[in-house]
Amino acid sequence: MKNRSNVWTVGLPARYVRADGSVDTARLKAEVSIVEIAAEATDLKRVGSEMRGLCPFHQEKRSSFSVNEDKGVYHCFGCAQHGDAIDLLSRIHKVDFLEACRRLVGAEHAGLKRAAVRKQDAATRAANRGRARDEWRRATASEGTIVETYLMGRGIGHSVPGSIRYGRTPRYWREDGAEGPRHPAMIAAAQDAQGRIVGIQRTYLDHEGRKMRGGSPRLSLGRVRGAALRLGPVAPRIMLASAVEDALSLRLMFPGVAVWAAFGDANLRHVEVPRGIWHVTVCGDADESGRAAVAATREALGGRGIVTDELFPRAGKDFNEEWLLLHA
Repeated sequence: MKNRSNVWTVGLPARYVRADGSVDTARLKAEVSIVEIAAEATDLKRVGSEMRGLCPFHQEKRSSFSVNEDKGVYHCFGCAQHGDAIDLLSRIHKVDFLEACRRLVGAEHAGLKRAAVRKQDAATRAANRGRARDEWRRATASEGTIVETYLMGRGIGHSVPGSIRYGRTPRYWREDGAEGPRHPAMIAAAQDAQGRIVGIQRTYLDHEGRKMRGGSPRLSLGRVRGAALRLGPVAPRIMLASAVEDALSLRLMFPGVAVWAAFGDANLRHVEVPRGIWHVTVCGDADESGRAAVAATREALGGRGIVTDELFPRAGKDFNEEWLLLHA
C-alpha cells in the first residue's frame, strides 16, 4: 500500500491522513474532546448544554468563554475568539496547525473522548432527558407562530411536520434545578431508533422571527447524539441531511421522500438507523467539512450493511440556499 503521509503529516497515524496526503481534520476532531482541551487552560462549569469559564485569551472577571462539546467549538463573548479543537489547542500552546494536530493524537488526547468528560453523569443526563420531554409536551404547533415566520423567511414554511413545534423554553437550568428565563424557539424532536423522543434541539428566535443574537441560537437538550429529526416515516429509502433547514428544503425538492435531519455534521455519522431502512442518501453541504461528514457517514452506515449514496447542492453552499436560489 502506498504511504499516504508526506512531510506535512509526519507524526500522524495513517487513519488521520487522507488519500491525497492532507490531514483528515473532521475525523480527528470527532475523536477528541474540546472540553478536555479547554480545561487545561481554565476552570469550567456546566451552564445548560455548554461549559463556561474565564477566557484564557484575555483578562476578565466574569465568565464569557463558552465551550460546546456536541458541536466541537468554543467562543468567547468578550474577545470574540472562536474556533474548533485544533484552533483552541494551537492558541493555548502557541503552536502551528500541524503541531496542534500531532498533539491532539498524542497520548494525552488519543482515542475517543474520555467518558468522564464527554458524558454528563447519569443523574444529570436523566434530568435533561426529562426536561426535554417536558419542553416538548409544552410546545405547540408551529402554524401561526414566529417559527412559521422564520421558516417562511427561509422558503420552507409550507406544511411543516409535527416533529417541529413552537415553544418558550429556557436556555439553561441552574445547578439547583431552577430554570433560566424562557425565550421563543423552534423546537425539533430528536427520536432514537425506536422512535422515542429522547431530546430536542432549540433554535432561539427574536420577536421578528429571526435567529436570536447573543449566544448560540441553537442548543440541544437531552440526548441528540445518535438521534434524528424525522420529517417522514421509517421507509426502505430515506434521505439524511445535517441541518433542520436543509432537511425541510430537501423535503420540498423531493416530494414524497422521507427526509431526516441529524442536528449537525458531528452527529451525521452517529445516527441510529432503525430496521426497515436499507438505503440512505446522505446529503451534505458543498464545502470540505460537509463532504468529509458525508464520507464518514457513508463509511459508518456501510459498516452496518446499509446501502448509501450521496447528494450535494449544485447551487449554493447548502440545500436551503439552493432551494432559495432556485425559487427566488
